[in-house]
Amino acid sequence: MGVTITLTDKELPASPAFIEFVHATLTDSDYDVGEWFYQEGESLARNDGRFKDIREKAQFVVGHPIGSKMLLRSYRFFKEMLTGNIDQMREISRFRFFFVIGIPRTGGTYLTKQLFRAANIDYKKVHNALAHDGFPHLSHLSFKGKANMHTNGLLQFAEYLTMVEIYFSKHGRLAYRNGVVVPKKFTKGVYYFDLIRELIGVNANYLLTLRHPLSICQSVIDKSGGMPEDRKYALRSAIERWVLDDWVHFGVPEQKVRQMGYVEALLGYWKRFHFQMAISGVVGMPTTRIVPYGAEAM
Repeated sequence: MGVTITLTDKELPASPAFIEFVHATLTDSDYDVGEWFYQEGESLARNDGRFKDIREKAQFVVGHPIGSKMLLRSYRFFKEMLTGNIDQMREISRFRFFFVIGIPRTGGTYLTKQLFRAANIDYKKVHNALAHDGFPHLSHLSFKGKANMHTNGLLQFAEYLTMVEIYFSKHGRLAYRNGVVVPKKFTKGVYYFDLIRELIGVNANYLLTLRHPLSICQSVIDKSGGMPEDRKYALRSAIERWVLDDWVHFGVPEQKVRQMGYVEALLGYWKRFHFQMAISGVVGMPTTRIVPYGAEAM
């Protein structure tokens, strides 16, 4: 059969975060770091104005000879993952990823900062998409805004790997087992661990952060502005958004979630996240280490 399938960047556009990263790299500008390393407060992620000039940046990237190569490389990685031809991605085997995986408020950001420090990299200058767990956006299958979350997640993972190549080829300073150390807080990794295992496997160390669920609840409450007066679930922070999305995915209407007791809603998310972690296979990897919350263990 001679079937040709054509997809363009109209159907699968590059993510704004990736365009922003490549543009900053090409122009030698500061990366958009955000406040991923700031853990004293929490609010809903707001990108008002952040991507207002993304079209101009995209045109610059596409028109730049190196920028266009970076874009094509991310799409090449995407194609190889889409077709299962991962032998063509062997270049990433020179990196030693340190994935910090755990539900929010279990010390993952602290560990990620310490890993960057150990690698002699100033974490306050690392692009948030490269360092933290908002990107790539890996989640359960859904069709939102005419987008397939699985396909988009695969493309963003390809973009992340391209960002790793670009950044750590220049800034990677710490070697481990004959490779360059790449730290990453990767909460959403539990949802796509099969992909990570197939692509990276034992070239990654998996640090699983654990904490008592009631301590997590108290931490989320404190960080999000306190217990709501009616003690019902509220949507004020990025973490609370993740909890809501999790419940909705499992068939509970948003309005019903908002009528739940606050702690009840958080504990439901906690149980499902750790169940997913248990069945994903990450626990059995030879390079996995469990890190309980606390100063001594961390």
